[in-house]
Amino acid sequence: MKNNLFFYVIAILLLGSGCKKEYAPVSLDKIRLVWNDSPETTMTIGWDQISGENPKVCYGTKDQGRKWNRYKLSQEPTREINHYNMNTKFCELSGLLPDKAYYFVIKDSEGVSERFWFKTAPDKPVPFTCILGGDTKSVEPSLSAGRFSNKIVAKLRPLFVVFCGDFTSDVGTNPEYWAQWLTDWFELTRASDGRLFPVVPVMGNHERGNMSVLNKIFNAPYQYESPENIYYSLSFGGNFFHMILLNSEIDEGCEQRQWLEKDLDKHKNFTFKLAAYHKPFRPHTMGKRENIYQYHQWAYLFYEYGLDISLDADSHMSKITYPLKPDSVNGFEGFVRDDISGTMYIGEGSWGAGYRVADDNKPWTLRSGSFNQLKWLQVFPGTENEDAHIDIRTVITSIRDSAKTSITHIEEISALSEDNVFTIPEGIDIYSTEPYGTVITYPFIDRKNSN
Repeated sequence: MKNNLFFYVIAILLLGSGCKKEYAPVSLDKIRLVWNDSPETTMTIGWDQISGENPKVCYGTKDQGRKWNRYKLSQEPTREINHYNMNTKFCELSGLLPDKAYYFVIKDSEGVSERFWFKTAPDKPVPFTCILGGDTKSVEPSLSAGRFSNKIVAKLRPLFVVFCGDFTSDVGTNPEYWAQWLTDWFELTRASDGRLFPVVPVMGNHERGNMSVLNKIFNAPYQYESPENIYYSLSFGGNFFHMILLNSEIDEGCEQRQWLEKDLDKHKNFTFKLAAYHKPFRPHTMGKRENIYQYHQWAYLFYEYGLDISLDADSHMSKITYPLKPDSVNGFEGFVRDDISGTMYIGEGSWGAGYRVADDNKPWTLRSGSFNQLKWLQVFPGTENEDAHIDIRTVITSIRDSAKTSITHIEEISALSEDNVFTIPEGIDIYSTEPYGTVITYPFIDRKNSN
């Protein structure tokens, strides 16, 4: 009896020890997903490896929880970089199935991470949602405001997020600020069921201290063999949706303009084309200068090749314009309204950064406003009964009182599920653009004059 009890105790101790080691929290954090190649078949997973050795991503289309050895696929890091006091690992997964859920854990010598999951982009036209925005800061009260916006991501469950520059305060070289941004992103944007949402990063002026920083932080693509030329494009849904991520912090002409024209020409027959960059051609606040050179390099190309939506940031406010055609001779500040063939310009940042006064509207401005906000897009392909279109909503994530304290209703918003991502959740605060209401649809229909 004593011998049996002895062996029973030893077995329990060994089993308990094994379980603690195998499933202890792995020594890594700041996990982020990035789209920097074909969103239909690839996903880049990045993280900071604090301790532990020999990490690998174990993944598959079946949810195996944290049982890493049951996942059919595994991948060791494809790139490692020590920068900004982080031991960053990038694992570029490829050969994935389109429009599919993938579950994963990260296993290393010290244990196994939580189980997370993501979705690849579809390879044919299907409806999807995305979030667009930019401009956060690393100090209060902007820090809290940015965190409120982060929480919206988890509640709305978009296919992806385009972050249009200015991730931190300073010039993008402060390791503590980057650690803070990445930690907030990881902890606040993931859904309660472990779903993570890929970010599509764009350069801003607060990254100018290191022009290759987005490559180091997000493994962002670059052109002409220079990591300082961070601009690229992504497509999915067959020939349905194309995104162009430009760089307003380097020369917008010369090589970048040549690349842009080739990219626009190559994808000119896509149903929808969107360009994102940091600095607007025509800011809607008097506190920001006009970007004339950038306007001449890009605006006419946008119109010539039928760009549908242009996203910018930098000014820390909200704006939506009518569809516009560039006209430097007859236009107001270089633009005239063109509801049929024009590009709609939306922005201008304020994900978390302190917002500026909206005091520079134009005749072709639909509406502008001052608050912390992001743009929520619902994208629909054409059907027998309805043409392809994009519904654009401006979500107010916080406002500030007289003491500059951020006030929000984020916690009151009902979180969406995988089955209802096109539902307008209860409690959400959407900016109304009268007489058009809380949703602006592209292609634009002027409801004021439609009767």
